[in-house]
Amino acid sequence: MVSSSPLLHPIRLRIVQSLLASDELTSHELHERLGDVPIATLYRHIKHLLEHELIEVAGERRVRGASERSYRVGANLANPSSKELLSLTSEELMTVFTVFVSGLIRDFGTYVDGETRDLVRDRVSFAQADFWATDEELDAFFASVMEALGTVMANPSGEGRRRRALTTIALPRPEMDGA
Repeated sequence: MVSSSPLLHPIRLRIVQSLLASDELTSHELHERLGDVPIATLYRHIKHLLEHELIEVAGERRVRGASERSYRVGANLANPSSKELLSLTSEELMTVFTVFVSGLIRDFGTYVDGETRDLVRDRVSFAQADFWATDEELDAFFASVMEALGTVMANPSGEGRRRRALTTIALPRPEMDGA
């Protein structure tokens, strides 16, 4: 496993998220998806991710006399293990979570600032639901969610389809009276 600390920057995290959603992209395609990131900044962060082996060059071709590379997520990039997560300090965990949440805030801000936003038409939702479940019931719930998600993630882009994001955060609630 490669350390995830190089991902603790919102732009680098967005680059990797874009590559995870698309298998491989050129720097031009990444810039189209991350239009708010100046191209020089994008190249600097791509270089950083390459140096840390979080992404790799998937291919290279000549375009108008220049070399154009395509990138993909590196084979060494993996989710941290339970042991690695347990080794993080509270401050490091808060940093990881803050980077994650700041990306959500940025994405929602981009949507809200758009000219054609319509929460109902666009099927935008955000909610929090408390429920009671054993560890086994929660594992079964997430397995069913992942199965359903896998079905729509296999869809190719096409007419009538929009790229969407589903974000989940599961946290235990503090014990309550009568629980």
